[in-house]
Amino acid sequence: MRTTAYRLAVSRWRRRKRGERSPDRALQGNGTVAALDESHVALVAALRRLPEAQRQALVLHHIADLPVHQVAAEVGVPEGTIKARLSRGRTALAALLADESGLAGGGVTHA
Repeated sequence: MRTTAYRLAVSRWRRRKRGERSPDRALQGNGTVAALDESHVALVAALRRLPEAQRQALVLHHIADLPVHQVAAEVGVPEGTIKARLSRGRTALAALLADESGLAGGGVTHA
């Protein structure tokens, strides 16, 4: 049931994103493909590296815009557990994104 609730929340988000796209995308030329935003790619990569429970809490709360009590009800754990997962997830995500930006911006300089 938890997995189903998680997938439904992600599906709602995907459906909303799909609704924002132009309906005539199939008719557009091949040269009009938008470049991927590096920050979005880094965020998705960092989310994938988090433990499933933290990722699930972050996605349901921040992407699906569910309040903490509703996330707790859908996942089937106490609100305090969700708050802890959110806190730990945000901390881990910030560290991962900082590492990612440090690697991207910390190239070798030649004198």
